[in-house]
Parts: sequence; C-alpha cells; structure tokens
Amino acid sequence: MDAHRIYSRQELTDAHKHSSLHEAEVKRSELCGCFYCTAVFPPTSIVDWIDDRNVPEQKVGATALCPKCGIDSVIGSASGYPISPEFLQAMEARWFSAGVLN
Repeated sequence: MDAHRIYSRQELTDAHKHSSLHEAEVKRSELCGCFYCTAVFPPTSIVDWIDDRNVPEQKVGATALCPKCGIDSVIGSASGYPISPEFLQAMEARWFSAGVLN
C-alpha cells in the first residue's frame, strides 16, 4: 500500500516521538515494528521494557525493547503510523543510517 510512499523528514521526526514512553500505546496496538532491525511482531511479543524519562517534557514511563534485536526503536500501530516494511525502512534510514546526520 505505501510501497512507493516517500516520508518527509517532519513525518519521521513526529513518528519518532511514539518510540519512547509509549507502553499504553504499544499495548493498544495490533502490530508493532522495530525501525532498527525492521522486524514486525505483535505487542504480546514484547517482554522487556525500560523505565524511561523525558526530562524536558517532564514525562516518565516505560519504553519497549524489540524482542528481536533488543533496541528501543519500537513503534506500535496505535501511533497512527503504518507498521510496514517501507515505513520501518524509512525510519531506519532517518535515525540509524547516514540520514541521522542530515
């Protein structure tokens, strides 16, 4: 469906906000994906969470760790973003490849 979709830098930045302090959102999701290893899995596969905090926004909560690679780059479908290979690859390119420096 979004095979040829180009995501803007702003969309990827906004989506990234859904990758931490997101326990409730992830648990409401039908599907989750990791934008580090691009694995897709149900939220029930997540067994490891880290206590996290965002000091500037004064938020505290739990952040999911990917059950496949262990990285804290999980986003759930309840975020409103597609959990598709194309979207996860775009996120990976933005946050972990050379794109993170641009």
